[in-house]
Amino acid sequence: MQSHLVAWRQSDQARQLAALLGNARRSVLMLDYDGTLAPFEEERLRAVPYPGVAERLAHLARLPHVRLALVSGRPAGELRRMLAPEDGDFGRGFEIWGSHGWERITADGAYHLEPLGKEQRLALQGLRQRLEAHGLSRAIECKPASVAIHWRGADAARAGAIRALALSLYAGLAPVEGLELLPFNGGLELRSTVRTKGTVVDLILAGESPGIPAAYLGDDLTDEDAFQALGDRGFSILVGQGPRPSAAQFWLRPPEELVDFLDAWAGGRPAQDSGSQWSGAAVDLP
Repeated sequence: MQSHLVAWRQSDQARQLAALLGNARRSVLMLDYDGTLAPFEEERLRAVPYPGVAERLAHLARLPHVRLALVSGRPAGELRRMLAPEDGDFGRGFEIWGSHGWERITADGAYHLEPLGKEQRLALQGLRQRLEAHGLSRAIECKPASVAIHWRGADAARAGAIRALALSLYAGLAPVEGLELLPFNGGLELRSTVRTKGTVVDLILAGESPGIPAAYLGDDLTDEDAFQALGDRGFSILVGQGPRPSAAQFWLRPPEELVDFLDAWAGGRPAQDSGSQWSGAAVDLP
């Protein structure tokens, strides 16, 4: 972990980005969603991107020389439905890696799910049932390889009570190899660590030429795996209102600096009539 991150806007790398991308035939841009592209919301389905971000994502998705990938702890289908525009165009041309890499929707819309081991699956079911039996049904989120317990928006007393109960119930489970109870912004998550956001970074870059310009932007502790996996193969950028100890190299503040970064990666601000107005309408998975 680094304790002193460099502000992206003031960095030499930011000043040299246009030349770097201009000399490259292809680039890779990997983006977390919650806390990075969109501010956190108590109701997670209401977490829409910062102003101007949806238009820029749509523009980047149309560029044939940019491989755009969203990497999220959310289920892939949920994030896909949140990214459906009125014109139906934005939804192809970029990848979604959901559930920390266990799910993938390819740029052409194909869906893939990595199978979870039986022992891990049964342990997750057991924790979910225990949480439900203690009246926490509304606080839990079940994903293909994890169970998350949310308390964002709860007052301190309620959040502390949920956390204490979750820890107690987890302690009563038999240990299962490859499952860890990990914190995130606003909750805890029992998840398989066989695949992480770092796994996604490795898989994406394994399919690209060495030295390709690449960047990963994220805000949460779950993004640290991605920062570490990227290493010196690209720009790892922490998104937030200020720096914190992180494996990232740089940090930037949303939304203005985030929008500037997306513009720079695209090579300029998208046209106003780019046809990517946000709707929140649902689309069906293939």
